[in-house]
Amino acid sequence: MFSIIKSGMDTAMQELSMISNNISNSNSIGYKKSSVSFSEFYIGRTVGGVERALVGNGANAEHTRRSDAQGALIEMGGALDTAIVGNGYFMTERPADADVELADGELGFQLTRNGAFSLDSEGFLVSEDGDFVLGLPAVGGVTADLEELDATALEKIQVPIEENEEPLSSIRIESNGNILAAFGRGDDTVVGTIPLSIFSNPNSLKQLGDGKYLPAALAGKFFIGIPNSSGFGNLETGYVEGSNVDITTEMTNMIRAQQQFNGSARMMQTNSDMIEKMTR
Repeated sequence: MFSIIKSGMDTAMQELSMISNNISNSNSIGYKKSSVSFSEFYIGRTVGGVERALVGNGANAEHTRRSDAQGALIEMGGALDTAIVGNGYFMTERPADADVELADGELGFQLTRNGAFSLDSEGFLVSEDGDFVLGLPAVGGVTADLEELDATALEKIQVPIEENEEPLSSIRIESNGNILAAFGRGDDTVVGTIPLSIFSNPNSLKQLGDGKYLPAALAGKFFIGIPNSSGFGNLETGYVEGSNVDITTEMTNMIRAQQQFNGSARMMQTNSDMIEKMTR
């Protein structure tokens, strides 16, 4: 009996921890909420076993699942603020990993839905936490072959602000990922393209915190493509994607989990009192 009651308290605590993490990240850009699923322990099941005669041995937290539902778009107004509407992740590279040689099978990039981008002092497109945004550079206003994309074609996107005598006068990102820049009074020129990546099992991506993920073997096959193409979401500039956490739902789940914990605690107290009376 004690182990059954304890398992109920343990599962309630795990759910409360998950809910608390969701609520604390309700205002985090690009955050995806998680939930935990539970299973019941059984003594055993035989072919001729009667369903109603099976006695449970408690509950167990099996695994967590991440919801990939679309978050609300938050208007930021920045020329480089970009939100993904639909499937896909931006690919980034930490500055510390820029010169690291990859082993076979390693993709060498991280994933994020946080599109709060900016330019650093050298013209590199960087994420909110300083990671380089990976994409396809343009040569003479023309990007690489967009039909056959793979991870080896990705490079850090750099706007040639130091190679032009005229200052950068405007920059914007189109819904298909093309980055257009103008210098002085010149016309807009394509300086690069931001592609997206999708995975056959995105729920198995390894979470790194801060809305970033790492490709893992269980995530399955991955594809790289241009935004607004078949299977990939499109980009909305001037916006970022907010968290998909619904505070009302999370508070309701928290109340339910707290009641489960309190109920198990009362059962444990009752069990303790019974044992005490029996052993007097």
